Amino acid sequence: MKGFHLSEGGHLAVLLPPQSISAFSSAAPINPAFSMKNYAHASIVIIAGAEATQDATTLFVYLCSSAAGATPIAIPFNYYLQIAGTAYGIAGGDVLGPMNSATAAGLVLAATDWPPNGVIVIEIDDRELEAAGTSTLPGVLGADAYIGIGLGAPAAVDLAAIAVILSGPRNASVSSPSVTV
Repeated sequence: MKGFHLSEGGHLAVLLPPQSISAFSSAAPINPAFSMKNYAHASIVIIAGAEATQDATTLFVYLCSSAAGATPIAIPFNYYLQIAGTAYGIAGGDVLGPMNSATAAGLVLAATDWPPNGVIVIEIDDRELEAAGTSTLPGVLGADAYIGIGLGAPAAVDLAAIAVILSGPRNASVSSPSVTV
């Protein structure tokens, strides 16, 4: 096998099917959160819908004690934005910019970095969760905690979808167990 085969060397979970996020709040994780306990890395892909202009919102990554998003604690994270001025569906629109870092205060998104049909990719290694989780969720190691995404735009109808691709399995198999229970 060459390269990365998602069906055997990873796991895909849709956290938010394409829908309006106007009813959501960034102050709480979108249900379900996901677990990385059997994986070394998570790539969270957030895809904006095709509105004329995305509303400003704040994006958070939370460490939670359950898949339902209990006890959410915002943590810092690394992310990539789609290169400004490009759009998916056109030649060259599949390029991400350089890595950026967000604090636990979240990433404030505006129309310039959250364009229609835009993409944001958040990258998380399990070792980052250990550093964040040992002091924030007593009795729960970071890799055993759940990760939730907070994203909302209550002022207007904004469309989005969120999926997570987990890689670096601790026990690779053709059929991996759910990460959202």
